[in-house]
Amino acid sequence: MKAMEKMSTWFDQRIELIQDYLDRLNTRERVLVVFTTIFVIVAAVGSALWYMHAAAEKQQKRVNDLKDLVVVMQSHAVTMKPANDAQLSAADKIQRVAQQQGLSVASQQSGDKMLLVASHANYAVLANFLTQLAQMGLSIEKMELISEAGQIKLTATVQ
Repeated sequence: MKAMEKMSTWFDQRIELIQDYLDRLNTRERVLVVFTTIFVIVAAVGSALWYMHAAAEKQQKRVNDLKDLVVVMQSHAVTMKPANDAQLSAADKIQRVAQQQGLSVASQQSGDKMLLVASHANYAVLANFLTQLAQMGLSIEKMELISEAGQIKLTATVQ
């Protein structure tokens, strides 16, 4: 509590000194000093707020640029390929093509063959998925397309 009393006393003394100084001035000078003081305080606060706003805008722009960069990197990560696609297993090839097409594919391996199940509302997406699998060296042995509840279900056996 002593600290609060000391601070209160100090403030009271400063206010008294300022009041004495202003009382010694004539009315015109007093008004000029008060308005100049108010102007300087408002300008200092405004300047501080402006610099904080500018710094916040700069950081927001930086965040947006980094978000855009992450989106671009994510979109290109799907299409990046190793030097030789022959190094990939059939499951890896299927997973890569499914990611490129934005498909969720369930697969089950039995021996050297894989059973795939995927569904999508657009036939062209499923056809493109199968075409890309064939381009990666997988052969489609058996394929079945069934339309159910607005979705086209693809069941295929690949080797």
